Amino acid sequence: MKKSIIGYVGMSHLGLNYAVATANKNFQVCCFDSSIENIKILKKKKSPVYEKNLETNIKKNFSKLNFTNEIKNIFKCDIVFISQDVPTNNQGKSNLDTVNKLIKLVIKNLNKKAILVILCQVPPGFCRNIDWPKNQLYYQVETLIFGKALERPFFPERFIIGSDRNNNKISQVYKNYLKVFKCPIINMSYESAELAKISINIYLISTVTTSNILSEICEKINANWKDIIPSLQLDKRIGKFAYLNPGLGISGGNLERDLNTLFELQKKNNLYNQFIKNLKQ
Repeated sequence: MKKSIIGYVGMSHLGLNYAVATANKNFQVCCFDSSIENIKILKKKKSPVYEKNLETNIKKNFSKLNFTNEIKNIFKCDIVFISQDVPTNNQGKSNLDTVNKLIKLVIKNLNKKAILVILCQVPPGFCRNIDWPKNQLYYQVETLIFGKALERPFFPERFIIGSDRNNNKISQVYKNYLKVFKCPIINMSYESAELAKISINIYLISTVTTSNILSEICEKINANWKDIIPSLQLDKRIGKFAYLNPGLGISGGNLERDLNTLFELQKKNNLYNQFIKNLKQ
């Protein structure tokens, strides 16, 4: 079976890590970015963003990575991912202007039979409004961790895919691509997948916040939080990978964005919840 040609639009931290992981699975990958400077750097087998082992893997897979400023080159792609990082302001609100412009640009240059996948983080309801045939349009949840960003696309735990309807079958072309990574595929509606990403981060936020609160209480009552952690990790309902070590709290933009999005959804739908309000504070 002939392998699909995969396109990534946006060589940001998100797009570059996923493009390299895809090339590592022996796909030919078209990597578009509007920044001439970024493409010049990438063509020298260097990375414009830092991530552990990223440059090593760019060099390793360079023959399968076509870095370009020419958007017309995506026409040959069977699957195209919109993979531009979405910036946030100091209130955690997303600026989707660049993503919206990229989607319009891609649609003008995309093969009419191609699959379009939104990989960057967007609010619930976003994908439903994209002007592309819904049986060729998907949302894929990404869960990169800075410092471990290559591990996620190289060895995904599962794929969460949003499609037109819960029971809508994933396109065989797209499914063939996903199956190469040998992990479970969870299919749901666009809105459910968009909220699934937010849900994951809200659970992480609540765990971090709870750990910090309990750790602070330990200091006040002469208890030791480090002694308590193993008892939580051995509880199957919590688990050994839980975010139990206290720290400075949430940071980095992505978690704040999801918290703000959930807060706005709560207000828009007249749902009052003090817990969400407290997390935001």
